[in-house]
Amino acid sequence: MEKFLQIAPHSLALVLGRDERKRGTEESSEHHGSSGYEVFASFKAVNMLHFWNKALTHALSEVFFLGWLLDRVLLIQGEEAQLEVLRSGWVRRTLRPPQGFDIKCIGDVSPITMSPVSQSQFIPLGEVLCLAISSMNSAHKPVNQEALVEHLTASFPGVPTPSSEVLRHTLNVLVRERKIYPTPEGYFIVTPQTYFITPPSSGHPTP
Repeated sequence: MEKFLQIAPHSLALVLGRDERKRGTEESSEHHGSSGYEVFASFKAVNMLHFWNKALTHALSEVFFLGWLLDRVLLIQGEEAQLEVLRSGWVRRTLRPPQGFDIKCIGDVSPITMSPVSQSQFIPLGEVLCLAISSMNSAHKPVNQEALVEHLTASFPGVPTPSSEVLRHTLNVLVRERKIYPTPEGYFIVTPQTYFITPPSSGHPTP
């Protein structure tokens, strides 16, 4: 596996600010909760009106929305030639901001990479049992030890099937830790609603 993975390409960032001239007006309030894509669409719409600038309108028709950061930074992706047209428009002071905003500055953003976090091959049996019991509870399936083993075999093929003694011991530990509770109908996950009515006792009948 690669040490670093690129999750976003090179892009152009527009750092925006609220248009102070329209602060407090109905128009400003309309754009205060705008999504990033709506801001991007507004930016394209106002600049697509530059019919005399064929290079700009063509570039705008080709670039697309990449992201919206901190409710003020618009990330735009496109070919280098298209991004250069936008940079040129900013340098010449001809680029218009999205409605309700001012453009504070424009700059290049390097490709965004991430370092993947590796997963362990080991899954604690207690965690697997809680996942299995939760899934079976949601499906309204009775959870006894035999049914648990069948569910583990079907849903967790990479997990070795525990012996009856290990399974019983781990279930008892989970009961003492108030993670599950046993009833004559089977095991159930302890939830905030059932926590205080399920004492950490092993005196319940074992399903």
